[in-house]
Amino acid sequence: MSTFSSLLKVLGNPSHLRALLSFNNKGYLDDIGWFKAFDKKSPVDEAGNPIPWVTYSFIDFIKERITKKHKVFEFGSGNSTFFYAKYAGKVVSVEHDKDWLNKINKSDKKTKNSEMIYCELHRDGDYCRMPLKLNEKFDIIIVDGRDRVNCCKQSLEALNTGGVVVLDDSERESYKAGVDFLVTAGFKHLSFSGISPGLFYRKSTSIFYKADNCLGI
Repeated sequence: MSTFSSLLKVLGNPSHLRALLSFNNKGYLDDIGWFKAFDKKSPVDEAGNPIPWVTYSFIDFIKERITKKHKVFEFGSGNSTFFYAKYAGKVVSVEHDKDWLNKINKSDKKTKNSEMIYCELHRDGDYCRMPLKLNEKFDIIIVDGRDRVNCCKQSLEALNTGGVVVLDDSERESYKAGVDFLVTAGFKHLSFSGISPGLFYRKSTSIFYKADNCLGI
């Protein structure tokens, strides 16, 4: 259904419209800061703090599991970098957009335990191989940037024993090859579906894990 058709459907039912309007003053959407994120066009929580542009169900799960013992690598940077740095011991992000990288690096929200690396984007190139090029092992690798299927494929050798991979927008058909690769490699697939900050369509953020993983799943 198109956005216009959806709007007509809501406007044609006064009870639906009243219910939606009331959510701006009470209820789940207001409690989680969805309206604040919508207004700012940026992923933030109810207090205006930075959060990832992933599903709320995943955010609720992961913030209770990440500790200062964890090293996180992230494909893509932004509010998610600030969020993960709050909970993890170290966060390294790779970013292909130099202007965006400079903006994030200059933010007053950037912390000493986060590092952002610029890398030109070439499909199946250095970008997707950045965790390996750093010669480090990570507990959590978050695939939320570009060239995601290749990022999934190149991440495994950079994982610590018990490490996990997180893939955002895992419901998309274009990322199915990445999902299939990880499952074939022996990872279990745990999907968190729902809405995300400021967006009102159903999407999924998935964790791929094995036994005795660092998140205690």
